[in-house]
Amino acid sequence: MASRMESTGEPEKIQISEAAKTLLANEYPEFVTMKRGDFDIKGKGQCSTYWLLRKDRSCFAN
Repeated sequence: MASRMESTGEPEKIQISEAAKTLLANEYPEFVTMKRGDFDIKGKGQCSTYWLLRKDRSCFAN
């Protein structure tokens, strides 16, 4: 799966799996993601991928 994600990635962008997105949402909610799309991964079927965009600064206290 990592190879497929690397081959479909874009320069200067971080692409993550749905499992990684779920982990980030649960453990590090300050990270903002955006759905990139679904890909057919040989032996796995349809898999959703996401762009890791940035940290949401509004969740930090001043």
